[in-house]
Amino acid sequence: MAETTELRRWLDSGVRAVKQARERLDSINVFPVPDSDTGTNMYLTLQEGNRAVAKLSADATHREVVAAFARGALMGARGNSGVIVSQYLAGFLSAIDERGGLGNVDAQQIAQSLDLAADAAYRAVSSPVEGTILTVARAAAKGASDAVALGSRREATIVAAVISARAALARTHDQLPSAHEAGVVDAGAAGLALQLEMLAETLAGPDALAALDEVEWEITDRGALRMHDAAHLSGGAYEVMFVTSSEADIRDALTGELETIGDSVAVTGAHDLWQAHVHTDEPHLAVERGIASRARQIVVRNVRVAHELDRATTGIVALTSCPGLAEPLADAGAVVLVVPDPTALKKRSLRRAVKDASGVSAVVVAGHPALRAAAQALERKRRRPSLTVLEAQHEAHVIAAVAAAALVTPGQDVATEMARAVEATAVGQSTPDALDDDVDRMIDRSTEVVSLVLGAGVPDAVADSVRLSVHAAAPLADLNVYRGEQAAPPVIIGVERTL
Repeated sequence: MAETTELRRWLDSGVRAVKQARERLDSINVFPVPDSDTGTNMYLTLQEGNRAVAKLSADATHREVVAAFARGALMGARGNSGVIVSQYLAGFLSAIDERGGLGNVDAQQIAQSLDLAADAAYRAVSSPVEGTILTVARAAAKGASDAVALGSRREATIVAAVISARAALARTHDQLPSAHEAGVVDAGAAGLALQLEMLAETLAGPDALAALDEVEWEITDRGALRMHDAAHLSGGAYEVMFVTSSEADIRDALTGELETIGDSVAVTGAHDLWQAHVHTDEPHLAVERGIASRARQIVVRNVRVAHELDRATTGIVALTSCPGLAEPLADAGAVVLVVPDPTALKKRSLRRAVKDASGVSAVVVAGHPALRAAAQALERKRRRPSLTVLEAQHEAHVIAAVAAAALVTPGQDVATEMARAVEATAVGQSTPDALDDDVDRMIDRSTEVVSLVLGAGVPDAVADSVRLSVHAAAPLADLNVYRGEQAAPPVIIGVERTL
């Protein structure tokens, strides 16, 4: 335990510092998109790393703690900032471990480790932008290196790194156009500066930074941060993230493929695991890439819709095995977890989706019995956010429930309205040849909505005859056709009627 005392203390203080500053970091988040979640993403990423460390025994070695944190942070990384900070810390910790551990390294070894961590952060991003977390990472390494050149001991060296990091953080206001316009510093850079500050207090004492000037995060003449509405969000509308495993280095190949799909691409790896992140307007292509790489779970959310949602309200989590449903479900406000193999859902991924949806409460609707069973197992253990799992087990139920949630008005209970939609939806499946007859048997005058989810290779034209049948039997009903791209069944049917 003695050899990991400082290491554990730093990791714990780092996550607590970000937790305390979480709302402020969210409020100054303007890059790469102003979706007000950088603080939340960094906190949840660090929390997963520390959760993995907490599972170790008290006598775990320094290397075991480093490996656990790196793996946990990688698997739990959220957003661009979370991916980068997980890679930065994994790089730093690995370098420190190779040099004897945090409690034994000298000034030069700290400077070397900070430099390697900055390299790791830059490698995580396909198109590095200065005036961001990357700039602060490099400045900290330079500050430490300069201190070593002057003969500084390790305590003075890490303090010098913080001084340089803070100076670079202040400059992000002028380097990054979106930050300058908003009157703030870069949020990701501020989050990394907090980690370095906690490292300095761990190694040099709690008062090591007391005499230093802090950096103002909000820099406006009026003394108030200008807010951004969703109309000003830039970049791809959807955020897609997935984790896959490979003993080979797939960073460059995966990065190149995702760059053809969208922007804000970040690919990081540790211990044969690879976390991929992209903002895109074509989420189905990113989902397909995740499936091709044998990712078991793929998270999709609409960043513009998420920007407008309040994490203090009930969030929606949709579990589906239909890759093509990710986009419409995310458009309706759900955090979508695409699970190609419903029997392979990991508790970690489900827990993550729930946290992403809301900090208070979430409703989960699943498109397969195995997915619902996994959600119910989590529901029995979950305290916060509180969890409600709907009695649904069909993809058509997922569509109906999420659509109902999008239409909830003030005063209505989200879970109740979603449950009513599930109860009102009859479900089935069919083939292209039998589809018209199968739908005819399911609809009548009480039908309000008919949903068809077409599998891979099923042409859109199969819905044409159904459209005529629905219009004849239920003139006021809507027919919605989705490209689910599921392997089976060929067509999924949902018929929602008035209760």
